[in-house]
Amino acid sequence: MNYNIEPAKRSIFPFNFKLKNFNIMTKEDEIKNELIKIKKDIDLVYHRFENTTEKELIDSCIYEMKALQARYEYYLKKAKEYNSPEIKELKESS
Repeated sequence: MNYNIEPAKRSIFPFNFKLKNFNIMTKEDEIKNELIKIKKDIDLVYHRFENTTEKELIDSCIYEMKALQARYEYYLKKAKEYNSPEIKELKESS
């Protein structure tokens, strides 16, 4: 559990523990956020690839794009398990 520790007011114990209110993310939300993040990363690597002239950097961009594409495909497979309309929209826009 996550606790917020604050100094105690007139208490025997030096600290009071209060629960923090966190927004609980569902698995679908986590997958959706990861897909969005990977899409942004792919766009950044593609932009870097377009503007690079050094052979070694071009090779690194290619490897990075392939790795990101593999991660993206993995999360798309995971998204199919949930059949969420939001994730379907992401899949169609890719």
